[in-house]
Amino acid sequence: MNWRPPVPMGYLESIQAVGGVAAPLLAGGSFTLAVLALQSSVPGPVAVSRWPDASLALFVAAGLLQIATVQATAWTRRYVCTPGDLLQWFPGEQTDGVPTPFLLGMQRSHLLQAHRWANAARGFYHAGIVALLTGLLVACVPRGPLTGARWTVLAVCAAGVAGEFGWLFRALFLDRGIRRRAAADAAALLAVAVAATAPGIWDGPPALVVSAVCLSACLLPLVLRHPVTSASVISGVSLALGEIALFLPVPQPLVTIVLAPAFCLAVRAFVTVIRRQRAWARDRTSVGTT
Repeated sequence: MNWRPPVPMGYLESIQAVGGVAAPLLAGGSFTLAVLALQSSVPGPVAVSRWPDASLALFVAAGLLQIATVQATAWTRRYVCTPGDLLQWFPGEQTDGVPTPFLLGMQRSHLLQAHRWANAARGFYHAGIVALLTGLLVACVPRGPLTGARWTVLAVCAAGVAGEFGWLFRALFLDRGIRRRAAADAAALLAVAVAATAPGIWDGPPALVVSAVCLSACLLPLVLRHPVTSASVISGVSLALGEIALFLPVPQPLVTIVLAPAFCLAVRAFVTVIRRQRAWARDRTSVGTT
């Protein structure tokens, strides 16, 4: 039996460890934090977070995603088998020590199913961690003014979220060139989202300045890009109009509408990079099976 998927040797075993130990512990911690966030959502001086309902939703989502990790791991285990297991199940499917095409096809089918469920478990697991860390970040935003110590706490939480996203990019985009492009597109997507929502959530000049900096960081590569495409022109006009609208007395929903084309194009660019990564993985698979 010589078919092997192009993945690390201990991949399935690592998923078993994640779904059997780490995910249940994280699920319990997430639901415990959800209870605390629920208590903090009581109106009045008891509330300690500015957005307790948002943190509550993120903690609940984190717990549910970790439960999904456990379930996907259980389904992964259903398809994990060794060549020896297959020979015990089908002792007649071997001629002179060589497995028949039926047995090779059975092994390939089981491994593909195992890796499909293992990939789902890994996706649920990382999504749950992102939701948990983001919930901590949101829960640490106080109702009153921010002090120097609380800024430090928020910076640590934000570093945790950024670190998890960096880990995800390293694991998902194995090709270095594709990974750099995906990071740039994801940063542009996040910058547009922040600029479209931050002034409506947080009043004051700091939110406007941060939004303007985000839009300028997205606009500069488009200005320097050659050759110019229709997508880059549409995105550039949207970003420029959005940056102007930030400092005009216009409603925040109008700013969001103006930035919608740039956001949609950023989403399309990121989806394109994901498809490139999948095509790259398929090419590696075809090489490994020939």
